[in-house]
Amino acid sequence: MTARARVGVGAVTPASDPELLQRLAGGEMSALGEVYDRHREPLRRFLARATANAEDVDDLLHATFLEAAKSASRFDGRPSCRPWLVGIAAQLLRRRRQGFQRWLAVLSSLASTRGHASDPRTRLETRSDVDRALARVSEAKRVTLLMCEVEGLSCQEVATALAIPIGTVWTRLHAARRELRDALEEASLAR
Repeated sequence: MTARARVGVGAVTPASDPELLQRLAGGEMSALGEVYDRHREPLRRFLARATANAEDVDDLLHATFLEAAKSASRFDGRPSCRPWLVGIAAQLLRRRRQGFQRWLAVLSSLASTRGHASDPRTRLETRSDVDRALARVSEAKRVTLLMCEVEGLSCQEVATALAIPIGTVWTRLHAARRELRDALEEASLAR
């Protein structure tokens, strides 16, 4: 099946969603750009309504398209992939919410440990857990996480500062958060 069909002289009909997803499943990353351009605005509106944190919208939007690229071979072939993309976004929202709940539980346990510790060495030990957990994250991911979370830079600002694609920033940030959360959970369980 061809990506684009010619209609008349010089007219080109855009590829359908199933054709684009088939190309993407075959490793043609330019198809992801076409899907992104076609569906980003409605998907962004959905995510903006679904999350109260405006800063999360762009991260979730791009994570949705990255996940779609990974699962393109599982696309069911319906005429529009928008419902499928919304489903992916909803799953990412659910996972993020669950991850944040675990993250808050870990932070709460760390805060309660700190609050009851009258010995300054115990407080330092808790800080050391965070530092050790952060040290377990690769340097590239750690730098991205610190730039976004500590320095308050936007993903676009980080991408510009590091001269990397914004998709790389989102990927690193997502992985860094997950790895840091996992390492803090392990430290908490080890106590």
